[in-house]
Amino acid sequence: MTGGLSEWMIDGKSRYVDLAAHCIGLGRKKPYTRHNNRFYRPYRNYFASGKDHEDWDVMALAGYAERGDANSHGGYMYHMTREGLDWLGEKLGIHIYDEEN
Repeated sequence: MTGGLSEWMIDGKSRYVDLAAHCIGLGRKKPYTRHNNRFYRPYRNYFASGKDHEDWDVMALAGYAERGDANSHGGYMYHMTREGLDWLGEKLGIHIYDEEN
């Protein structure tokens, strides 16, 4: 599914893309290339928000993330859904694996 989020930009980059990439650890590990295609296998899929979790609620309403239990920071635990991983992969031009799917 494309669209869904009315993306707001910071320095020409989508804040939602940045949050989703951080959630799966994309800033720490890089995608690999095989047969001219880029792939990424997340080593995590969670984000502990603080009290300011409106962006994650928007992604959850779009179906790209799911909200879990409350955490000790006054926010919630979130994780990306398969639909969210596909959306992020489309935005970044990579295929993102999901251990559960």
